[in-house]
Amino acid sequence: MSGIGRRDFLRGSAAAGFTGMLGAAQGQDAAKSNGRWLLDARFKETTLADTRVRLRTYNGQVPGPLMRIHPGETLRIRVQNSLPKTDSHGWDGDPDVPHMLDTTNLHLHGLDIMPHLFEPVGTSNPLAPMIAIRPGEHKDYEFLIPKDQPPGLYWYHPHHHGSTAVQAASGMAGGIIVHGEIDEVPEIRAARDIPLVIQDAGLFPSEEDPNLWTYEPKQNAIWQTFDGYVTIKGVKTNLQGGFTTGDYKLRYYLLNGHAFYKETHNYTQNKQTDPVPTQLPVTRIRMAPGEVVRFRMLNGCSDNLMPIVVEDHPLYLLAMDGNNYEAPVLKPVQPINGSTPQVLVAPANRAEFLIQGNSRPGIYRIVQLAQSQQFLFSAQKVLAEIEIAGPVRNMGIPRRLPRPSRDYPLIKPGEIKRVRQFLFNSQFPGKLNPIVGIDFMINHALYDEFAVPTTVHLNEAEEWHIIVPGSQHGGTEGHPFHIHVNDFEVISIGGIAQPPGMIQDTIWVPMNTEVVIRTKFKQWTGKSVFHCHILPHEDTGMMQNFLIFPPSEGRMR
Repeated sequence: MSGIGRRDFLRGSAAAGFTGMLGAAQGQDAAKSNGRWLLDARFKETTLADTRVRLRTYNGQVPGPLMRIHPGETLRIRVQNSLPKTDSHGWDGDPDVPHMLDTTNLHLHGLDIMPHLFEPVGTSNPLAPMIAIRPGEHKDYEFLIPKDQPPGLYWYHPHHHGSTAVQAASGMAGGIIVHGEIDEVPEIRAARDIPLVIQDAGLFPSEEDPNLWTYEPKQNAIWQTFDGYVTIKGVKTNLQGGFTTGDYKLRYYLLNGHAFYKETHNYTQNKQTDPVPTQLPVTRIRMAPGEVVRFRMLNGCSDNLMPIVVEDHPLYLLAMDGNNYEAPVLKPVQPINGSTPQVLVAPANRAEFLIQGNSRPGIYRIVQLAQSQQFLFSAQKVLAEIEIAGPVRNMGIPRRLPRPSRDYPLIKPGEIKRVRQFLFNSQFPGKLNPIVGIDFMINHALYDEFAVPTTVHLNEAEEWHIIVPGSQHGGTEGHPFHIHVNDFEVISIGGIAQPPGMIQDTIWVPMNTEVVIRTKFKQWTGKSVFHCHILPHEDTGMMQNFLIFPPSEGRMR
């Protein structure tokens, strides 16, 4: 974030946006001591737009500190749980309802590092429990970053099953930048580097203070009915708010900690309406005509798919999920009132791209197009503005980029050892999960912490078919598929072949669509997970364990 000056970055009413970015930049120094990062999970009371809120944070800031590291180094992190002990209303014994909301752990999303969700880190024991850092406890993590780790934008967030969504949707997330060869490309090195960390904050009114909005287990039990109250095992309670799939009573969208958009939900006696949207003032980024700026966009939202367009500017896509292409991929200008994005950024995706300032001075918007691929309609949102002004700067776009070696050469069809199929389906009303009211499943099963339905072997390549059915077979919306430990190459989406080298760790699978991916399991063994990255879906069952064994040569299979 060095190189972003106050005068260069923002103007007018968007000063609050700069405060969020500056806080993250300054916080990274305060968060690191003696080579170790501190992530202190704690509540913080603050204001979003005109609303007093109480959020869960790392180190009292949203987003958390921006970490930077190089391939071959060791990333050392202490997670301190300073959250107060809370009551989960007796649901701690049910694994696929929100529970243990005061308990946390850590996931470094997208990095090719050892499995680290289960105790101890790197374990291959199929019965290993999930790491659980309780209030007042801490855990020290050490991660060796591979020497061939692709450079780019990654991120971290909590991942304790049952509390992931509540913690991430109230502020607990932050970025990681791995530096490497791509940063030394002359045209990229000359460009300003601006992270765009997008999060959502799901909120309900506090029972203790009518002027405070928060997301706390005392009043946010599980399932919110159409009249705004929670039903527990069929009995209506006076609890307002629930653990839902995005229909928070109030939701803010944040860019680098600055609220740029809000949604409210209205309820009638018999049904829930789509969100009522309000566009808020946005951060304004100043660029010169012809200037090239590098943007790194993280979709850290709990469940919002973002089709992105930069108004009247072609977009030069460098990388998705930290894996750069061999050359920038030109995405031509698209209308902001259309339906075709320049880049589709699903929950957990990171898109890195270059924008070259238009020759015409003016104000241009970075927009999320409206989309209806999810259960609730997502209206168009302006994320930020670009102001083109000042003397012309003749900067260039690179023609070639260094090939990230870890996932090359690409997997050939003849290398595939096994083909698997995973169905991401749901059913309503819930039969397996009646407390929540809807079942979110993989291959018709809810998550089981101690079951390992899928085993793979190190150094072997597999082809996976990820299927989201249509409405007649249990589909209600699309799902973002994410796998830990290893990236994958996207081969086809809905039967349409994708360009070679589309390497990601998360991919949006639309309803009634099959996505084919190929992956080779490298370097690390152990117990890990794959899941839907709509976090309320993950927390209520749409996740599955898998176990990476050593190479299969000489073993019974």
